[in-house]
Amino acid sequence: MSSVSQVIDAFSLFYESLRRPEFRKSFKFDHWSERQLLPLVRTFLLGYFGPRAEPERMTALPGKLTGLGRFDFMVYDVAVELAVRRPGCPRADVLPEKNADEVRKLLKHPGLGVLILLDYSSSPLAEDDLQGYRALPSLGRGNHAKTAFSVAYFALNQAPIRLNVRT
Repeated sequence: MSSVSQVIDAFSLFYESLRRPEFRKSFKFDHWSERQLLPLVRTFLLGYFGPRAEPERMTALPGKLTGLGRFDFMVYDVAVELAVRRPGCPRADVLPEKNADEVRKLLKHPGLGVLILLDYSSSPLAEDDLQGYRALPSLGRGNHAKTAFSVAYFALNQAPIRLNVRT
């Protein structure tokens, strides 16, 4: 059994390790996009959590034609979504408006969930920007059951920030 705190601790180790010069050597991991980092994250989670780290689990995604989406990862029963901002990229990459689909998936998941934001830019988000995740996106027509989730924000030169979003 895993908790959201354990998943956040794992990503904290991952984030800090990718920044260590003695580990990365000639690789510039902080310039990699989310798509480029996903195989590394998948491998890391497999080593950290064992076979209970499952990539690309199907889930409900209200507002899309098929009504289906995929979580980036499922660690035990914790749904994990990932967003990455590279240096020189716009702040929007880690803002709530850009990650609305990820938030919708987490809201519809009946268990624990966490949105991991890895920010490698030299200008981190302000606390007010992160509070924007509390304004939940619409799930469409109908009476939808929603669940709480957490947001974990990792930025350069600051401690990780955890935000619990209640419905």
